[in-house]
Amino acid sequence: MKSTPDLMRDSYEYAGAAFASLVRFDDAAAVVTGGAQGIGLAIANRLAELGAAVILLDVDPKVEESAAMLAHRHGATVTSHLVDVRDSVELNAVARSALTDGAQRLIWVNAAGIYPSHMLADLRDEDWELVIGLDLTGTFYGSRAAALALREAGLEGVVINISSIAGFRTGRPPGIAHYASAKHGVQGLTKALAAELGVDGVRVVCLAPGAVLTEGLIERFGEMDLEGGTDYFSTRAQDMPIKRPSLPDDVARAACFLASHAAANITGVILPVDAGHLVL
Repeated sequence: MKSTPDLMRDSYEYAGAAFASLVRFDDAAAVVTGGAQGIGLAIANRLAELGAAVILLDVDPKVEESAAMLAHRHGATVTSHLVDVRDSVELNAVARSALTDGAQRLIWVNAAGIYPSHMLADLRDEDWELVIGLDLTGTFYGSRAAALALREAGLEGVVINISSIAGFRTGRPPGIAHYASAKHGVQGLTKALAAELGVDGVRVVCLAPGAVLTEGLIERFGEMDLEGGTDYFSTRAQDMPIKRPSLPDDVARAACFLASHAAANITGVILPVDAGHLVL
């Protein structure tokens, strides 16, 4: 672990650096859970583009194809593992191994999660436990694995958690008591760990997307009607100052900023990426 004066000196040196150098990740390993598709894959794509050695984790075997695609696209080191984020032992092993090949910092992105809908009368114990387990407990396990591996290695890093605007307010669509509870928890976890881990040189931040055109939501709600129809995404867009749902890459670009040295003095924040939905 670096001493506090060392950490401060590093941060002050960034003030004189070229901005382009601050948003490069050539010295970093990046682990992205939920990396087979959607927001996780989009974040991994940008991190690989900017030089990180990327490790994709997912329970979906498609993760291997996604890793190969990113490696080919960017000429980068991108590997994958079939891992359930509820398995803390596996996450601990991944975090330690990510730092064995010369990486000087670690970016850990907790993007794995699900977004089911169950009205209270139909919300079974196992439905609750699945959502809390994947969306909240998995985020905790990943955050802890990254923080302890960095402490052991004496390196700095960033944990990026993925919450949702449902972590601020709920009600539409109804039936998300388990999901909203998990995402509120992710935001509380982010703040608590930021307060605890700053002295170790570990920043903990959070992104809160709104409606995002991911494969999962498109499968659930249907393709967006780009001609201004009344589908789910078009309807949601009318509630946003910026009249379009987010793309996964909107979230990815915000993640890269928060992961970078350009954000070296930012921790504990929850940044909405929601086309302004929360301001209304």
